Amino acid sequence: MNRRILIIWCIISVLLTAGCGKYSGSGFDRVEKRALIRYENWEVYPAQLKLHQQVVDAFNHSQNEVYVKLEPAQGGPNKIKVEIAGGTAPDVFYWCDTILPPLVQKNSVADLSPFIKKEGVDLGQYFPALLDGLRYNGGIYGLPIYYGTNALVYNKDIFDAAHLPYPDSKWTWNDFRATARKLTVRKEGKPAQYGALLPGSMDVVESLGGKLFDPEGKHCLADSREMREGLRYLLTLQNVDKSVPSLAQLGGEVDKLKNGLQMFMTGRIGMFIAPSFMLSSLQDIKAFSWDVAPIPIAAAGKKRVSAFSTGTLHISSQSQVKEAAFKFLKFACGPEGTAIMGRGRNCIPPIPEVAKKTFCMPPPEHIGVYIDSIYYARPILKVTWADEFSSTVFSPETELLLMGKQDIEKTVRNLSAKGQKFAGKD
Repeated sequence: MNRRILIIWCIISVLLTAGCGKYSGSGFDRVEKRALIRYENWEVYPAQLKLHQQVVDAFNHSQNEVYVKLEPAQGGPNKIKVEIAGGTAPDVFYWCDTILPPLVQKNSVADLSPFIKKEGVDLGQYFPALLDGLRYNGGIYGLPIYYGTNALVYNKDIFDAAHLPYPDSKWTWNDFRATARKLTVRKEGKPAQYGALLPGSMDVVESLGGKLFDPEGKHCLADSREMREGLRYLLTLQNVDKSVPSLAQLGGEVDKLKNGLQMFMTGRIGMFIAPSFMLSSLQDIKAFSWDVAPIPIAAAGKKRVSAFSTGTLHISSQSQVKEAAFKFLKFACGPEGTAIMGRGRNCIPPIPEVAKKTFCMPPPEHIGVYIDSIYYARPILKVTWADEFSSTVFSPETELLLMGKQDIEKTVRNLSAKGQKFAGKD
């Protein structure tokens, strides 16, 4: 009798345990018969991850065939790289088009073309430039969930106090420099307020017509008049005009944006070139009025140039549930998912109609400048070594220049020599 009761109790325990573990495995969930998708995302700001979780929740509630579990990946994209190498890659992961080429070359991401065709996804809904960085050898290796560009953000109260007109579409880098000088306030010989933050090196150099590499990445073009002129402009702002905090004051190349953003939000900076992902933080400003203007041009009639990058979702080639994973990509990168990201101001929805209805709503008054930036954004360099060159050569060399540890000529020589060793690797 006791043995019979024990057997019945064991059966009940197994059933209860099974009922509690709805989404504990990988592949297909035994209880709910829903395909379980592991989705890893390495964005770092809590506001960003909160928005991605909202997209996941909305998808999970929209159907009963697939369940997505969001897993924040600490340590940036390197964690996912390690998992890919070890054969434990997530089914879906967040990435960026600028660092995608190595994954495509190693067959680490799935070509989505068959799923796009089967599900009838209209690629024409996206800004065309965003898909260029995802196309390789006739395939498409991800979908855009948003994109980021740069624009000039400025403190209207500081401009008003100085009786200066606000920046507009006619502004040149000379206007930027002259205004930064006028907005800089010194007390007892020390700056109490800076006119601006130092612009990105290539924002200036490319507006002057310079480039680091040719479009195919075969030749380094750093040894140019435009490169020298652009670097000289930055040194003038920092060391001659002293209208921007030095790179040393901002904590170096790694921390310059984070610390610069904090200075702007506390009213100590008049203007700066801000990536669009910062808008989710800027919208918390209550102490002063601010707005957005286009990035300056080199001179009247010259082409406006801005950097851009695309936040993308991919399916690992290791995934055993690719078809189910694509259902999530279709939702997250479609009108409903991107609208959630747009309302949260975490970069710009990749679908024009969604961008205009969600992200483009004031304040600030001219936030649409960020959307327009995609029309004059420079394309990404589709080579496997672009990110490595940026992190191991370009950033360290320009940091040495701005820290006063080498001059322009040495910087240009080093960029050119080291850049040519990368050029043509693919």
